[in-house]
Amino acid sequence: MFKFKKPNQHGVWSMIVVPIAFGIAASGFTFLHILLYIGVLAAYFMSDQVFFYLKKRKKDIGYIYTASIFALIVLISFIPIVLYRNDTFWIFLLMLPLSFINAYFAKKKNERAFTNDLIAVIIFCLFGIISTLLNTAISNIQTWLPVFIISFMYFFGTILYVKTMIREKKSTKYKWSSWIYHLCIVIVGFVISPLVMVMYIPSLIRSIVLYAKKIKIMHVGLIEIANSVFVLVVGSMYLH
Repeated sequence: MFKFKKPNQHGVWSMIVVPIAFGIAASGFTFLHILLYIGVLAAYFMSDQVFFYLKKRKKDIGYIYTASIFALIVLISFIPIVLYRNDTFWIFLLMLPLSFINAYFAKKKNERAFTNDLIAVIIFCLFGIISTLLNTAISNIQTWLPVFIISFMYFFGTILYVKTMIREKKSTKYKWSSWIYHLCIVIVGFVISPLVMVMYIPSLIRSIVLYAKKIKIMHVGLIEIANSVFVLVVGSMYLH
């Protein structure tokens, strides 16, 4: 009856970990952060089952049954967060229409579309805001906004970089977009803080040095995991 589709989007793991960790660095840790991580992980598994069901020609209701189990875990995890910090409700609410857009791309079997990737990045970065709001008010913009901005700047660059390494290897448009963007975030990072500039430098280097190199997809993923760890450590130092 129950069917489970194993996730194959390896880059999602860093998007699950980094924004929430940035929120912890910015405003401190609470037990609810554990629930948040559990809820986000369950939400990812749930959506992956639903999207897989939507894009398959031959529908198998077993994936929806599995998604319903994860949906229950999502509710159990997120409801205490909303009850404890009412401000987070509006962020969760904002994610719903964004998730519907992701579902639309899954239905059209176009999950690799740039817009779909962008929406996914925004959703995960919003979880960084929720993470921050667990220990601060939504009116404290100077605390939660940097968490969203530095997360988004990094993951947006990752979208461009991965495109140049896998599906858009021969695209001059993506090549220059990636190079120019990564140079810009290093410059902007310096304006924000020298520490933020340092955080983005490896991303700039790998976007230029690794371009057009014959690297296995698995190795591209491993390099990105290492880069994400560096971003997490340096970004947390800046936000703390």
